[in-house]
Amino acid sequence: MNQNTLISNNIRSSVPPHFGVPDVDLIMRGDASRLRRYRLALILYLASVVMLFVGFSSAYIVRRSIATWELGTGAYAANWEALNLPVGLLVFNTVWLLLASVCLEVARRYNGAGSDRKTDRFTHRWILASLFCGLVFTAGQIMAWHVLRVGGSFLSSGAATAFFYVFTGTHFFHAVLGIFSVAFLSIGFRALSQSSRLLGIDLAAWYMHAMAALWIYLFCFLLWA
Repeated sequence: MNQNTLISNNIRSSVPPHFGVPDVDLIMRGDASRLRRYRLALILYLASVVMLFVGFSSAYIVRRSIATWELGTGAYAANWEALNLPVGLLVFNTVWLLLASVCLEVARRYNGAGSDRKTDRFTHRWILASLFCGLVFTAGQIMAWHVLRVGGSFLSSGAATAFFYVFTGTHFFHAVLGIFSVAFLSIGFRALSQSSRLLGIDLAAWYMHAMAALWIYLFCFLLWA
């Protein structure tokens, strides 16, 4: 038994079954720096997304506190219309996005435990489960917009409604990017090398975690801000 095999076995012996460290195989193949570069790029991208929503949130707070000129009364007044959110539907959507994130995390950990046929099968199933949950989330968000439109709340209805569409629409766009990556992994799973799987699943999982956390923040902000 050579030294590399001993090191590999020692690393794997410290990892619980099916809860592997995604970069174990990458380390043994000399690709750890590649994973770090991709993770850093993802962090920088997500930081820019977070700053975008920080800007939206600041604009929301400032706009809500600004008084506007009312032609009917001839005076300045705070004009912030009440927005009846479909809270039940949005909670439903939140649950499905969290499930998509959890399923992909399970796939990430299964994939990091090894590359035998059984492990690959379980990993692929969890990726498919994550894809299904993500698609339910997107359908639910579209339904939420439909409910608002049916209730007479359009983009031009007022500042509160406009901000809701901007917040949820921008998040929807970024979430769909993550769901597309999950779809790519599920379709091309068997054709990808183990190294590519590790990279793809790891990055997609962290991206979906970020989308879930960002959505929870947005939901709470719109509900209570």
